[in-house]
Amino acid sequence: MSNYPKIEEIILRLNSDELLKEIIYIVGGTVPYLVTKTISNREHSDIDIIVEEKNMDIVREYLKKNKLYEEKYDSKEFNYNKDKIDYGIDCNINGITVNFAPFIITDNCMIQRNFLNKQSSGINALVTVTIQNIELKDCILEFYINQVHLKTYNLEMIKLMKEKSNKPKDLIDIKIIDNYGYDREKYEKLKNKTNNMKFKIFPKSRVLRLFFR
Repeated sequence: MSNYPKIEEIILRLNSDELLKEIIYIVGGTVPYLVTKTISNREHSDIDIIVEEKNMDIVREYLKKNKLYEEKYDSKEFNYNKDKIDYGIDCNINGITVNFAPFIITDNCMIQRNFLNKQSSGINALVTVTIQNIELKDCILEFYINQVHLKTYNLEMIKLMKEKSNKPKDLIDIKIIDNYGYDREKYEKLKNKTNNMKFKIFPKSRVLRLFFR
């Protein structure tokens, strides 16, 4: 059986909290099901959330207040993150990994940071993604579930990200979006913007850094 009901319950709980509501944006594989109000039949291993960098201290406050904070999952505490730049934080809620990743938008440029870990990605690394000529309103959707206000990536943005990843689970999610329908004009505009996404990867391993210059 899918764990989606648990996933949705966690998302609604986070978006109902006085500290977090209005500052978090749900992204990733849960979005197509939230938007279409469809019960997912696949397993979801995590919840991906982006947060404006200026609000990341509020996220850490929430995690500490609710005894969810663990220093080993805080990118600012990684020993290879010498400059202590914020690349996000993970926590575990009812067995589900929840990732909070910071972003900033300046001069129509979106800069999002996150980290990879060896357990899920085969590599420990800090990651920076840059998208030019984009505004937050271009890729965000707002709606309600059970009177809880949610802000997520729109379906067009999710479809593009899923197409770039192209894993078996992504094909399932893309089909949900295609069947529900999406704005093709908006999709094409976002596709043009995201085609020139720039990735910068800084591995923990000094040897691997030679391959990611």
